[in-house]
Amino acid sequence: MTLISLEEDKQTISARFRKAEYFAFVKNDEINIIKNDYKTEKSKEFFEYFTPLGVKEIYIKALGYKTFLKLQSLGVEVYFIEGVENYREIQKENLLKIEAHNAQEKCTLGHK
Repeated sequence: MTLISLEEDKQTISARFRKAEYFAFVKNDEINIIKNDYKTEKSKEFFEYFTPLGVKEIYIKALGYKTFLKLQSLGVEVYFIEGVENYREIQKENLLKIEAHNAQEKCTLGHK
């Protein structure tokens, strides 16, 4: 399953992952949009919210390095979205995969 962070309008990709208003959960062309009730959490409860749902990858615009490390430890792949505002326009082949070799350079939100 893929998770995409969304703004209040439920269409626009959120600039922030953990503080997104909504999440789109995408699986086999089925999309479920759910309010992010954990956007103020800085604890493990945030990750416990979506990882049991089978999230294997996230598509986001920006991320902090510590959050990337936590996602990596959970086995979740991270992809950065560039040049797209509406989540329906995302094409996976145009995403940048974040991995250990480029994470410190790309994951610049928050503390390092």
